[in-house]
Parts: sequence; C-alpha cells; structure tokens
Amino acid sequence: MQRRGMLKKPPRLRDNNGALQVRLRLDGRDHFINRLGRFDDPVAQAKGQAICAEIWRDAQQGNLDLSLNRYRPLVEGRDQNLLDALRALSEEKKQARVTHACRVVQRFGLPIRTRAEVGRFLSWMNAEGLAASTQSTILSTIRSVQPGNKALRLAQVKVPARSVHEEVLSKQEIKSVLDDLRSNEEWFYPCFALWLSTGLRNAEVIGLTWDCVRLEEGELLISKTLRRDGTATHQRLWSSTKTGKTRLVPLSYQALQVIREHKQSMRCLGLNTKDGLVFVTPRTHGHLYDSGLERVWKRSQRRVGLSPRRLYAQRHSFLSHALALGNSPADLAAVAGHRTEELLRTYAKPTGRVKVPTW
Repeated sequence: MQRRGMLKKPPRLRDNNGALQVRLRLDGRDHFINRLGRFDDPVAQAKGQAICAEIWRDAQQGNLDLSLNRYRPLVEGRDQNLLDALRALSEEKKQARVTHACRVVQRFGLPIRTRAEVGRFLSWMNAEGLAASTQSTILSTIRSVQPGNKALRLAQVKVPARSVHEEVLSKQEIKSVLDDLRSNEEWFYPCFALWLSTGLRNAEVIGLTWDCVRLEEGELLISKTLRRDGTATHQRLWSSTKTGKTRLVPLSYQALQVIREHKQSMRCLGLNTKDGLVFVTPRTHGHLYDSGLERVWKRSQRRVGLSPRRLYAQRHSFLSHALALGNSPADLAAVAGHRTEELLRTYAKPTGRVKVPTW
C-alpha cells in the first residue's frame, strides 16, 4: 500500500499558456505550484528546477511539507498564497478577527512557513504589543486557511486565564453604575438598564427593533442581530442570531418600566417606535456601535470607582446572578441562546449570593 505523502516520481516543469508551473502527483491528485515566471525565462526555469529538486529531496527524506506552502515562491518577499487565502476568507466571513489577521500578516510582510519563520512572526507580534489572546486568534485564523502547515499547527501561545471574578459585577456595583448612568448618561441609560436585565449579546441589543418588544407579554423576541461588518469598523449587517434560532427573553417589572418610558421619549422625538431600532445614537439617530457604548460603559464605572470591565461583562453579570438566584440552568440556557453545559461552564461565576442552609 502506498504511504500517504509519498511521491512515485519527481515533480516536473510544465508550460501553462506561456507560464511556468511545477507539477507533481501527490496522493493520487495533481498539484501545481505557480507564480514562477515565464516558461521561456531561463531564470524562472532555474527556479523551477530548484523547487522540483527540493520537493523530491524532502519526499525521499520523509520531510515533505504536504501543504506544499514551503515550496511556493514568495512575491516581493511575501507569501502571496497566504494573503490571497486570508483576503478570500475575510470577504466570505466579514468578521473583524479575520480582517485583522489579514492586515497583521500583510503588515508583517514576511513568509510564515517554517518553524523559524513562525517563531519570528510570534516575536514580531510581541514587539507590536499584541495581546496573547489576539496572537492566539491570529494563529488560529491562519491555520484555518493553511491546515497542512505543520509549523503553524505546532505553534502555541499561552493565553493567561481570566479571573472568574473579573467579568461579574456585584448587585451593589450594578446599582451604582445604573444610578450613575441615569444621572450622567441619560440617553444611554435605557440601553444599559435593559442590557443588564436581559444579558443580551452586543449585536442583539444594537439590532433590537420595536416590533420585537412585546410590552403586553413582558418579553423580547430575539430573532435577528446587527452584527459587525469585519471589513468596516462602524458598519453593521443584519443577520440571524448566533445560533440561528429565535428565542424569547422575559422582562422584569423594572425593565418594562424603563422601556415604556424610553418608548414615550422616542415618540416625542418623532422616531420610529413601530419597527425602528429601539436604541439609536443621540445625534444621527443611527445604530449604536460597540466602541461608543464601551466608552460610556467604562466612563460610568470609573466615576463610581470601579475597575472598568468590558461590555460583555453585562451578559456575564446577568447570567451569573440569575443562576445564583436559583433559576433552572436549562431555562436560563434557553433565554441566553446557549447549550446548558456551555452556560454552566462559561457563566456560572461567583456573585456573592450564597444561600446558607439552616437546620
């Protein structure tokens, strides 16, 4: 039986309409290495012969890079195949993490193929001040378009564990922040009051429309989101929920009162309270965006003497407190749009609400 990754015969040069290619048959399939130059160019011919020899040598020694990335020529010192693959993924996914990974690789400007090159890339990211979690995400994104790159597969970035207390505000801290927002950030207070009362995801809050607010039933219908367009910082695209499913989120009496007052205020401003966005920016009345909300959120926490948490702390705080109050994990998972085991693993964090048994 032929072992995977074996070459039966050496690679050969091929003329593809005047362009030079290296052709090899690996695991029953033809593979081609392009961007070598013109077929009638002696320099390109020499480059192609050198690549053929390198592939055949590695195959004989058992060191063949099955992804073939190591043998593809660089374009102006860059790994053009990797950049093209990242750009295509960015256009397809339109996710910020993919766009960022593509820009980082392009800024690095050197190949990331061998173990030494991957090490150099990691050192460069450290020097650029990229956080360990960001570096890990970038490596994961590159691996997704180059799954056969062994050097990338073996590279590891140690991400410091986040403290379990870090994301959860206490009940008193939540009251302090909401009181501050009511006094100093009146426009944004309804948004954060609802957020802390429902634990919605960022894109769900930003994309909430009035036709999904059921005041009589005391619930929200979460069926769509305004997710970030990864190719443009402040642009958003309508999308389904993260799980692709519609869910109902109950509202407390306090949250209902806040939403009723907010609806009346929006109606007085002549804004669409039938099927328009529930929360909008104060000047342009367009959709909110994460960076603006984060500034308000952290500004308020600093005013009340707290160490600022990220926006997602509102979801962590709501779900952790709801669990501590004795709600069924299965019920909360349905409200949050999670699997039960994922909810417990991610959001079951200390809140200070320990119920001590009495006998």
